[in-house]
Amino acid sequence: MAEIIENTTTSVTTFKIAGEYFAFETMKIRHILEYVEPTNVPLSKEYIMGVINNHGNMVPVIDTSVLFGIKNDEDHPEASIVIVSTDESNDSLLGFLVDEVDDVFDYAPESWTKDVVMQISEQVQGTLSGTIKKDDKFVYTINIADLAKVVEN
Repeated sequence: MAEIIENTTTSVTTFKIAGEYFAFETMKIRHILEYVEPTNVPLSKEYIMGVINNHGNMVPVIDTSVLFGIKNDEDHPEASIVIVSTDESNDSLLGFLVDEVDDVFDYAPESWTKDVVMQISEQVQGTLSGTIKKDDKFVYTINIADLAKVVEN
């Protein structure tokens, strides 16, 4: 996540995976698409579903529940692919399959903490940058650059 400067707010877009809430920084999101079946890529990692064509760009689609190690057995009619920019140049894109896009909101520094109580796969745990308390739910913020490094390794 971007460094938080005192008395400023940060905009995040939240999404659900297996009933848990996660967030990407809104400025890093390029597109939110209804689910489309990705084209399979042989011999790819377990969590890579395949690729989709998005405005002429071949975008790898990551099954977020598999990457995060979260059991997700239910069908999700609101499933979406969230396409994010993984670097400052906006040239590198990744798509993440989520169960449902939930909300977009700004949060103030006092509603965010670096503490994360969510237990997900060890490789992804370090990409969680903090927790936001929003209404009656906890939202776990994800550092996209760190998550991209996990996906690429």
